[in-house]
Amino acid sequence: MSLDAVKRVMEVEKQASQQREEGEREARRRITAAEKAGAERLESACRAAEIKVKKMMTEEEEKNAKETAERQEEAARLYEEIKAEGERHLDQAAEWIVRRVVEF
Repeated sequence: MSLDAVKRVMEVEKQASQQREEGEREARRRITAAEKAGAERLESACRAAEIKVKKMMTEEEEKNAKETAERQEEAARLYEEIKAEGERHLDQAAEWIVRRVVEF
């Protein structure tokens, strides 16, 4: 093999080695960029999910508070109805008690 051919082979091998190293650096750079972008997307998705969950919890708490207030109002209304019914029958009950006491 001639000296020029040997030099040319060595030059091509050197270029191939440089290209391989450059390709490896570019691959590592792309991997790092992709990992960073993935981490940012994950963090963004987590923040969005957290906001959504907090909103849902707030809505449910408000709904539950409203339902509880409605139930309390209904219970108070029923209490007042029962109390009024009892008061209407108070005279009857007193008469019945007096009759029972007198009968004995």
